[in-house]
Amino acid sequence: MTDKQSQDKQDSPSPATELAHLRQIVFGDAQKGLEQKIEQLGKTLQTQLKQHEQQTARQFSLLQNALENHVDQLEDKLLNADKGQDAKANELFTLNKNLSSELEMAEAANKQENDELHKRIDQDIAALSNKFSEQLKEALAQLTQVSNELNASKTDRKTLAKLLATVASNLETGDDE
Repeated sequence: MTDKQSQDKQDSPSPATELAHLRQIVFGDAQKGLEQKIEQLGKTLQTQLKQHEQQTARQFSLLQNALENHVDQLEDKLLNADKGQDAKANELFTLNKNLSSELEMAEAANKQENDELHKRIDQDIAALSNKFSEQLKEALAQLTQVSNELNASKTDRKTLAKLLATVASNLETGDDE
């Protein structure tokens, strides 16, 4: 190749450049309009995405705050419920303690009353026993006296019977002297 051919090649534009140049001539204004529209759409899209991101962030923040508020309210309710349960448990414990004390006092009083009742019953039994013993002694003494009297009267009857038998035999024999 000669210098002239290489210079012609350098002076003549490459086919890609020519194609780009032709495109510019044919579609130049339309392409610029499309590129501007694409760029404008990209900017609008980015603006809308930022707005959606901000709106989503606000909504997420609101949702998070609402959740935190509800969690705080639930924690407060649980804390109040725990305090209420603790108060009721303490009240029940106190009532149980008081009832236990009252039960112990009632048991002690009942034991004392039972002991006194047993003592009184023992005393009454002893008094009745003594009274019945005395009455038994008196009854035995009276029985002995009556028995002695009956024996004595029985002897008198025997003597009377012997006397009558002697009188009868004397009458039979006729010894009336």
